[in-house]
Amino acid sequence: MKLLSKHLRALVTILATTSMSLHAQTNYSGPLLVVPEAKGHRLVLVNPTSKSIVGSIHVPGWPHEIAFSKDGRTAYVPSYSDAIVGHPGIDGQTIDIINMQTGSVITSWDLGKPLRPHKPMLLDDNTLLVTTELANSLSLIDINTGKITAQIPTGAPQSHVFVKTSNSKKLYTANLHPGSVSVIDLLSRRLSKVIPVSDLIQRIALSKDEHWLFVTDAKSQNIVVIDTASDTIAHTILTAEPPFSLHLSPDGRWLLVGEDDGTKGKLEAIDLQDLIVHHTFDTDRLPYGIATYKDEALIACYLSGNLDVLNLATWTLEPPILNVAHGDGINLWNGPKE
Repeated sequence: MKLLSKHLRALVTILATTSMSLHAQTNYSGPLLVVPEAKGHRLVLVNPTSKSIVGSIHVPGWPHEIAFSKDGRTAYVPSYSDAIVGHPGIDGQTIDIINMQTGSVITSWDLGKPLRPHKPMLLDDNTLLVTTELANSLSLIDINTGKITAQIPTGAPQSHVFVKTSNSKKLYTANLHPGSVSVIDLLSRRLSKVIPVSDLIQRIALSKDEHWLFVTDAKSQNIVVIDTASDTIAHTILTAEPPFSLHLSPDGRWLLVGEDDGTKGKLEAIDLQDLIVHHTFDTDRLPYGIATYKDEALIACYLSGNLDVLNLATWTLEPPILNVAHGDGINLWNGPKE
């Protein structure tokens, strides 16, 4: 028995040493798809070429969305909540900072009070912009100190996600259950206008030329199109089911729309030359996150945890990547820049 115990201790020591050695040798490189899973407290990493899971990064908070530094070495991951928008739950107040190469948490910023921080975006001046919907605002955070330096009121609750023009002059927030879009003047950091759209909206996207803002009307079967020159509603586009998620194809011609009818998911492709749906595909339930890599669209389906794969060159569905994560966001990490 003593000899057996000795061998067991030796085996445990070897396994522990090997595990630490493997962990120390972790050196991720892009491109990788990153799928945040809030209830799993992790970011799942998927190689879009081999269609395989290559690792996961465990984080303290409840991650929904992610932003990367300009050099690709750091990720900023707000901790939103263990609940969905508008529902009671634990209100997040931190942002986890991740070393993407080693897959380790560097630190966590405490924002001082519960704010449910969500959509992050790194601005050109080393400032992280993040939605803080419990304060009906966007918050600007100094990435050197992790402290909020200013807040911009959105004029509405549940300002969940946003898009920004390329010249950083204007920003639009999607205010979910109010069903409105806030227009923010980023230069003056002031609210310019609130545009009523519906009883509930979900996601927004800008056209490549930034002339159109697309808004998913979750109470109907419409994409509402806002003219960004006048910030007024100009068109609606009919979809098969109430739309949820939006993503532009790399060439900017197609608007990909994730939908769900309660029994199955759908992905539709709208040609922005005529604003008409040209392609429709059945997907797994709740196609909440969409990203593109080369000539493929990867769709994160929340209920199954699978990534559905659409070939944009042939407009055909390819075999899905199974059991990735139950996440409602997905982003492409291109790896560190030298």
